[in-house]
Amino acid sequence: MNKFNTEEVQDAIKSDVEGKIESVTKNSSDAYIDYRKLNYKNTVPDSRVLVFLTGFCIGMVFFYLSKGQSAGTNGLLDREQLILLQSFEVSRSGLLEYVIGLRLKQLIFCIICSLSSIGGLLAYSIMGWYGFETGIVIFSLVYQYGIKGIFLTLSMFLPHGALYVIVFLIIFSGHWLNDTICCHKKETKKIEKAKRVLAVFVMFSIGVLCEIYINPEIIRKMAMLF
Repeated sequence: MNKFNTEEVQDAIKSDVEGKIESVTKNSSDAYIDYRKLNYKNTVPDSRVLVFLTGFCIGMVFFYLSKGQSAGTNGLLDREQLILLQSFEVSRSGLLEYVIGLRLKQLIFCIICSLSSIGGLLAYSIMGWYGFETGIVIFSLVYQYGIKGIFLTLSMFLPHGALYVIVFLIIFSGHWLNDTICCHKKETKKIEKAKRVLAVFVMFSIGVLCEIYINPEIIRKMAMLF
């Protein structure tokens, strides 16, 4: 009787140990898979960045195929224009009217695109187009002024450009990320949408003010270096 009890105990211990080993092995395998997914996510560039860089490279190729003709004597920001910018007095009211009219049209266009059934495709198309334009602008100014052209390009888009990019990403946020609040209450979804609308309004307003009151001064200071 004791013999059978001993064998039963040994079988139970053996079964328990095998179960623990299998559980540890499975957990280790799952942890490794999670690590691979996380590592893959961290090492692969964001698709939005890839689309922008693709457009940027196409713009670069387009500029070189045109043999720099767009950066000739009548090119973007020639030296005469830079000299004028050093002492140019900006009409704030006129600039305000122009910037608000231009940026509101762009904002409404992006909102309409985001509500479209092909909003994701349109978002990537817009990013690729802006990458294309950025590539042409940078290489045109680098062609004219060398390394200074890069800083001149940055002065044209800062700080308002960064804020407009944030607005763009928020508007199309439903196409970048999975809808994590789809199973939540309607009140929660309404609150999230209200937060997005408020964020767009705040960032857009700050961007317009920066473009009117800060960016012209940055460009003027940069023009003094030429």
